[in-house]
Amino acid sequence: MSALEHAWRSLVRLVRHAGAASSERHEGPPGLNRWVSGVNAATDRLSRPFQGWQLRLEEQLQEQQRKSRLAWERAIRDERRAKRRALTLLLGLLTEAQRETFRRLGYVLVTGGSTGDLYRIRVEINANIDVLRPDGTVRCRLCVLPAGGVPVYDVMAAQLLHLQDPSTEKAFLRKANIYPAERASAFGRSVWL
Repeated sequence: MSALEHAWRSLVRLVRHAGAASSERHEGPPGLNRWVSGVNAATDRLSRPFQGWQLRLEEQLQEQQRKSRLAWERAIRDERRAKRRALTLLLGLLTEAQRETFRRLGYVLVTGGSTGDLYRIRVEINANIDVLRPDGTVRCRLCVLPAGGVPVYDVMAAQLLHLQDPSTEKAFLRKANIYPAERASAFGRSVWL
């Protein structure tokens, strides 16, 4: 309840209580009952527009809440749609073996286009590219992300294309943030949904 509404209701209760008490006991100066009755009638007339204003305000608040809820639901729907499209694009870029590995284990193995290095691209936000040694252990981790809220599968698709292309792999590696394998595990957090 707003402070103005609280003050108004307190004033109305005070005036009505004074009118009820003086009419019951018949105390006070002559004409007080008539004055209190006039005040009661005046407060009733004054409170009617206030009640209408309060009703309009409540309706506006409910409408705003409804619009906010619809906007939130639309944003969630749009985000899910973007993730589905991004996943469809990524799966379309993978070979059958890569697709099966991705479905089972949640990562994609890619051979570098110009260096021949083996990369493992995981479904994570940060430091999601592992540079693997020939024995399969992690040599270091790379973090290359675009600016803005791009779905994780679109990021993985871009990383995949850059790493397997001989003309873009080295430029991609120059832009990457490199983390030692033992430190990098603290940076990534899985977003596999």
